[in-house]
Amino acid sequence: ESLHLYRKVPKDLTDGTRLGGALSLVTAAVMLYLLVSNVRDYMSLRELTDVALDDSSEAQMRIYFNITMERLPCQFASVDVSDVMGTSLSNVTQNIVKFKVGAAHGHKTSEYYPEVTNPTAIIHEELLPTEIAELAESPVELPALDDSIFESFIKQHDLVLVAFGAPWCPWSQRLEPVWKKTWAALRDKPYARWVRMGRVDCTSHAAQATCQKHHIHAFPTIRIYRHRQSHSHENYLGDRTSEAFIAFIEEALPRHLQGIIHPEALPAPPTEASKHSTAAESTSLDGEGCQLTGWLHISRVPGSFRISSQSDSHSFNTRVMNVSHHVDKLLFGYLDESPRRLQKILTFDQRSSLFQVSFMMHQQLATLKHYLKVVPFHHHALDGEVTKTYMYKANYNEYRPRKLEWYEGKADAHVDTQLVPNAVFHYDISPVKVVTTQETQGFANFVTKICAVIGGIYTVVGLFDNVLYHGGQAAKKLA
Repeated sequence: ESLHLYRKVPKDLTDGTRLGGALSLVTAAVMLYLLVSNVRDYMSLRELTDVALDDSSEAQMRIYFNITMERLPCQFASVDVSDVMGTSLSNVTQNIVKFKVGAAHGHKTSEYYPEVTNPTAIIHEELLPTEIAELAESPVELPALDDSIFESFIKQHDLVLVAFGAPWCPWSQRLEPVWKKTWAALRDKPYARWVRMGRVDCTSHAAQATCQKHHIHAFPTIRIYRHRQSHSHENYLGDRTSEAFIAFIEEALPRHLQGIIHPEALPAPPTEASKHSTAAESTSLDGEGCQLTGWLHISRVPGSFRISSQSDSHSFNTRVMNVSHHVDKLLFGYLDESPRRLQKILTFDQRSSLFQVSFMMHQQLATLKHYLKVVPFHHHALDGEVTKTYMYKANYNEYRPRKLEWYEGKADAHVDTQLVPNAVFHYDISPVKVVTTQETQGFANFVTKICAVIGGIYTVVGLFDNVLYHGGQAAKKLA
């Protein structure tokens, strides 16, 4: 009995009051609330965030993207990758899918663009000096179109082929005599009265409006207009020889005119497979954009990837090119990361600063640059599993290269060919990582807190009750 620390006081030696009873009820309610709160806190998970040096040995990473170039045709859209280690890849097509989009619909409506795995080089016809001399002396003049007659010229004929070019473009220079030779050969054909060929000099002030209206980005661009309509057309993608042009014209003639070529019988109606000629690609007057989606396998060092125009058989009209773009998604990831588990930890907008956002081009010959600071992110779950990914923040700038200032006002606009407008994404990997760790409250800590809450409240309220009780007794004696 001498060791008993919690000795009891007989009930008849205690004194109870109504104020003390009310105070006890309030104390019990507070103690119950704090007990429930501590139990809930003990049952829940907590995440601690810390920053540490990145000791990862990963040498590779991936970039996942879905970007729409609102005014850049898929025919010319190229993805290039480079880094500080000397890697330089041009026109990357592996793991990337392209979709043609209408400029009027933006990134909402798309059509699959089949990428040619092993494209065949376009064949260019080389004329003999004697042929060139004969064409120069020929009285037959190739129609030159401008803003005043372009629309009426198209509406007067069933099939019209127009070559948009520029005198400074070497590809236009190679096409010019072949185009004239084709026109001379066409005039002797039985269907010549329904077919016309023409050319447009996009550097001429009288034709610049037409080239801008038809979104001519590259030289030469050969357009096919059918059924006397200028708002719908196709791009010619075949060989640039007189024989190829004549063969294409005879294939493209309306069915009621093809009987002129073979009077014995009209050809059978075209099948679905033959309707889509590999030498032509349909487009519209509203212009064409390109949605690029896929992923890039890159080294884990600072570098960049860019989307710009590239072609082995065209020169680009850089002053009318527009690289405005919409970034629907742009993410960095580890090679072995788990997307399903990762989505439960971080949302897309938490991992990325470029998520469903558009960037517009406001000046000619501008480059749209994004600067991305990439930070590794590691999440340690309660069961010990580690989930890894990357987060980043982005800054944006629109600028014109300084070397363009020298070219301002020069007549030989072809000097801008190597400075085509493009969208660039520079990335840099941070040497530190963000670490989040899941943990729960220890049982010993939980018991300590419960005892502190119950004992502390009981003791404090008891002291307050004694002050009230003895204060009241003293007041009665004085009265």
